[in-house]
Amino acid sequence: MKPERLKQILTYDPLSGSIYTIKSKRKLIADHDGLVVVFDPIEKKSYKLKLDRIACMLAFGVAISDNKRVLHRDLNVEDNSLKNLMVVSRSVFLAVKEAHRNLTQEIKMLQHPTDQFKYVVHWLEKGQEKQKVVHDITEARKLMLRLQLKYSKVLTKYCMFD
Repeated sequence: MKPERLKQILTYDPLSGSIYTIKSKRKLIADHDGLVVVFDPIEKKSYKLKLDRIACMLAFGVAISDNKRVLHRDLNVEDNSLKNLMVVSRSVFLAVKEAHRNLTQEIKMLQHPTDQFKYVVHWLEKGQEKQKVVHDITEARKLMLRLQLKYSKVLTKYCMFD
């Protein structure tokens, strides 16, 4: 659906991030996948679109291509306010998601299953699980710190947190 046609059907509040239908003033609410159904009365056709993509198309006035993604800068997918939305390439979007996942749950140091003096550091890199066996706990901690710093740089480049 083109942004010009969307502007004839919907209205967007950039401060709250809410999207309303012009005719009935009904607020659009996304399902668990973030999708809403928009009906075009002229074409008599329904479109299933992501709420954040609709917000970007209404705010910026341009269609978002398939190789672009909408990044929520505070990583809260419920907040569609204009200051929170950013259109990025697919590779950047995946890098941010991977960095967030690494920092929240994937980077971990475990003791080696057979040798009590070795440690195994686990993390995700380009969608694959990586691990490295380290013979000293201080070296393992240094590796974890380097990985945390690497992924926190990615997050701070594209995201903003309070």
